[in-house]
Amino acid sequence: MKNSHIYVNLVLGRGAALIFNATLVNEALRRIERIVDLNDSFNAEVEREVERMEVPTVLKKEFSKALRGLLDPVKTPRRGFFIVVTGIDKSGKETQCFNPRRTPGVKSLMDFLLELKGEVFPISLPSYRTLLGSLVGSYLGVKDVNVKLSGEISEEHAWILWSLDRAQYNNDVKSWLNQRNHYVLARRWTESNVCYQTVRGISEDRILRFERNIEKPDLILVIDITAEEALTRSRERDRYEKLDFLEKVREKLLEISFRGLIGRTVVVNGFGSPSEVNSRLLKILNFYLRRS
Repeated sequence: MKNSHIYVNLVLGRGAALIFNATLVNEALRRIERIVDLNDSFNAEVEREVERMEVPTVLKKEFSKALRGLLDPVKTPRRGFFIVVTGIDKSGKETQCFNPRRTPGVKSLMDFLLELKGEVFPISLPSYRTLLGSLVGSYLGVKDVNVKLSGEISEEHAWILWSLDRAQYNNDVKSWLNQRNHYVLARRWTESNVCYQTVRGISEDRILRFERNIEKPDLILVIDITAEEALTRSRERDRYEKLDFLEKVREKLLEISFRGLIGRTVVVNGFGSPSEVNSRLLKILNFYLRRS
C-alpha cells in the first residue's frame, strides 16, 4: 500500500521500535472521528472504512478493537464497582492505585480491594505497554515507548489517541463489571481527556460525543495538588507539564468535579506524605463501597 509502510529500527536495550508516518496516522484519526460520529454500532461498513486506511495492518487491528468499544451502545447490568483515581501530573495516582515502588505506609487501593475478597481489573492510562498507549507516549515525547512517529500529529486530532487507548478496554470493563465483587480500578479515565484537551481548545461536547459509549465510573477520586507542587515533583517533563497549562487543567478538573460531569466525584487533598494521602483515600473509598 502506497506510503503506508512501517519502518522497524532497533532501539538499544528496548527491542524493536515501530515508526509510523504521523501524516497517515493523523488522517486515520480524522476518519475515525467521522466513523464514530456517523455510526451507532460497529458494523461491516465500519470494518471496510478501517481497512481502507493507509496505515499498517497492525495498527488497523488496534483501531478496530478500539472502535468496537466506542461503538457498543448496549448497556449490561452492573454488579461490580468502577473506581477512577485522577489528578494532574505528579499528583500520586500511580502510587495510590498500585504502589509499584512499594512506598512505605501506603496500602494501594488495589491491595485494599483485594483484601475485600474482590477481583480487580487494573488499568493505568496512558497504557504505554499497548500499541495505542504507546502512540500517546510517542506524541508526548515519552522516552520509554517502542513506538515513534515520523512527523507531528495535529492538536486538532491528537486527543483521539487518548480516547482510543481507553476504548480498547471498554468491552472488557463492561463484561468484568457484570459480576459481583468485581472491581475496575483505573488511573485516569474520560475526565482526564476532557480536562487536558479542552485546555488545548478541543470542545468538551466533541470529546463526550466521541466517548459516549465508554463506561462511566461509579466513583472518581481526584487527588488535588497545585500546578506548582506538580512541577516541584517532576523530573522529566512531557509537552503538557508546564505551569500555566497545568493550572488551567487543574481548574477544569475541579470544575467538572463539582458539576459531576463524568460521574460521582470526590476531591481529596493531595498534600502531605503519601501515607497521609493514602489514609484519606482509603477512608473515602471504604465509605462509598459500604453504601454501594
